[in-house]
Amino acid sequence: MWITRQISPNFRQEYTIETKILDARSKEHILEIFKSDDFDQIAMIDEKYIMLKKYLYIESELNAHIGMCSHPDPKNVLILGGFNLEVAYEILRHEGVEVDFVQSDEKVFDSLISFLPNFSSVTQDIRFKKYDRAIDLPVKKYDLIICLNQPNRHEIDGISRMLSKEGILIFSTKHPLLEFDSFKDSISSAGEFFNIVMPFFAPLSIITDKGFVFASKRYHPLADMLLQKIDMLEGLKYYNPDIHQASFALPNLLNEKLKGILKN
Repeated sequence: MWITRQISPNFRQEYTIETKILDARSKEHILEIFKSDDFDQIAMIDEKYIMLKKYLYIESELNAHIGMCSHPDPKNVLILGGFNLEVAYEILRHEGVEVDFVQSDEKVFDSLISFLPNFSSVTQDIRFKKYDRAIDLPVKKYDLIICLNQPNRHEIDGISRMLSKEGILIFSTKHPLLEFDSFKDSISSAGEFFNIVMPFFAPLSIITDKGFVFASKRYHPLADMLLQKIDMLEGLKYYNPDIHQASFALPNLLNEKLKGILKN
């Protein structure tokens, strides 16, 4: 059997699956989990967003540690816009940090308990707190905010106000080779509120339909990369100093198209 998802108007991906092992539906989302020979399990949300259990660590480690290892002393981290709790697990590898996680769909969230490898350990960690809505968050400033989806200009504006004076925002965006206009709009919107705006991608990854944006009020992801902090991380499968640096490398064509828009 096959499952198909539409990535862009002119591009689809297909995955071979054995069987569907879970179907959870709420008023907000549809979650389907399939058994897969190649990827262990595939979680599809709203027939559009895919998480591959076998390779969850790639995006999770990249998003978590690029932010954490570019800021010298992050204490408060916020994750919103998705279900990938593994990002929180990676953040909690760092000492002295607290993680707030916003997700309103309890049914779909709880249905991922067997799919997300570290679901139980994260949700039971005293440094982790889950909130249904952003309005329920405590009044404080965050040093790092990770948005698991693509925020619009209004949302980027709101998120920037939740950051500390030296805060970092990392968010997902469309892949520039598939939907360049949407990708460019994300870069431009972030540039209205941040001093440093740089896209990055996951090197040597089968995640082909997504890019990410590093937006910072002060710290630069390359000039301020903290090697000592990276060296202290143990048990990582993907992230290392070379991956950190390589993820920000752009081809000449893309650099040319983004001239005057990037803030690096």
